[in-house]
Amino acid sequence: MKRFVVVALASFLLISCSSSEQNSAAVVCPPVDAADATAITPERAEMLVGLLESDAEKCAADLGWAYRVGSRDGEDFALTADYSQQRVTVTITLGVVTAISVG
Repeated sequence: MKRFVVVALASFLLISCSSSEQNSAAVVCPPVDAADATAITPERAEMLVGLLESDAEKCAADLGWAYRVGSRDGEDFALTADYSQQRVTVTITLGVVTAISVG
């Protein structure tokens, strides 16, 4: 819980301090990796942490990853129980990806 509060506070501060000019800058997505067609590694998935929700979703689409939101601002969503190594499930806090898991 303490980690969540720290991440949420840091995310809020980053959003608050960002100017609209910085937000319009091009987002750098993880590079394409052929191995993602078989399984996304947790290390690669973690590269989306800290991105704005829309940017993370765009990066996931560009990489060919399935993407879903598991939780947004403390509200958990119903998810299917199937496991897919080509899908990331993100936690969104104040518009920023704060946690991610593969499956």
